[in-house]
Amino acid sequence: MTLSINNEFDWEGIQVKISLPSNYDPNQTYPAILLNDGNLDFLSSLSESVILVGLTSKNRLDDYTPWKAAALRDGAPDFGGQAKVYHDHLFGGLLDKLQSLYRLDEARLAYGGYSLGGLAAVYSLFSFDKVSCVFSICGSFWYPDFVTYCKEENVENLDCLLYLQNGQTEGVNHTNRLAQAPVYAEQIHTSLQKCYPNGQFVFDPYGHHEQVDERFLAFSSWLAQKWKIK
Repeated sequence: MTLSINNEFDWEGIQVKISLPSNYDPNQTYPAILLNDGNLDFLSSLSESVILVGLTSKNRLDDYTPWKAAALRDGAPDFGGQAKVYHDHLFGGLLDKLQSLYRLDEARLAYGGYSLGGLAAVYSLFSFDKVSCVFSICGSFWYPDFVTYCKEENVENLDCLLYLQNGQTEGVNHTNRLAQAPVYAEQIHTSLQKCYPNGQFVFDPYGHHEQVDERFLAFSSWLAQKWKIK
């Protein structure tokens, strides 16, 4: 299902796309989901009940990574480590803009993404508490020093719902850090379960790029239940 896009604009280098429920009523509030990488079609099962906000970074290798790190392979650009700046723009201005345009239910705001977009979302837990749900699907938890960071730093957004889903065969056929992706992911899951005993922590049998639609549908079904969306 390809969603209709009702509004598009640029915010501090972030391309923003908004899909409203077809029966959107400005006199009532709606839950909203902010999705890194902006592919809102993955969330289409929620589109009649939720305001969907796609966020496309101008440079995801910078904006979705918590600190600078060397590229994993020769010839690839290094990771820029600008997630803090990205989140300052997102939570320090863009969210206010969205709330001025639409009636958002502040008790039902979600933020997350896939791969590096999921890594960034989990990183936000330690600095920002503006959303009530954070989700990561196949989050890039192999990122250098991220396991240590999650174990040692204090979580800021303790009161939110947390959904983590990773694949048991992520990193297959790699010889760098990616080869150990499930091991790193398991450590992140274990560490954050202590802070979020009511969170959802899932390992499926797939690789990194497999069953993406199915994974988002599983998240969407879980969120609909938690948010009591019909």
